[in-house]
Amino acid sequence: GLKLPEHVGWSLDLRGLTTAEGLKLPEHVGGWLGFSGLTSAEGLKLPEDVGWSLDLSGLTSAEGLKLPEHVGDDIHLWSLEEDEYDQEVHGPGELGGEVHFSEPG
Repeated sequence: GLKLPEHVGWSLDLRGLTTAEGLKLPEHVGGWLGFSGLTSAEGLKLPEDVGWSLDLSGLTSAEGLKLPEHVGDDIHLWSLEEDEYDQEVHGPGELGGEVHFSEPG
């Protein structure tokens, strides 16, 4: 039942969510978008545009993951294997940074 606006001008921290079922996200998030609590992309429909970075660091499966058309900086997929990303993930159309597959340490 969470209602979000159509446009978020800055960051949106949803890292406490463990499921995306029924979640309707804004079309645009101007800053960072965080979903580190998700392990599955099931039911996740990401915005078309993320102005800064996208944190999907908890995902262990990329099945059904469609990335935004535009991500202004990095995408964090620390729990996902790079070869699964290459086989399963669609997008982003435009990426301003890099895709990271291991947590900096």
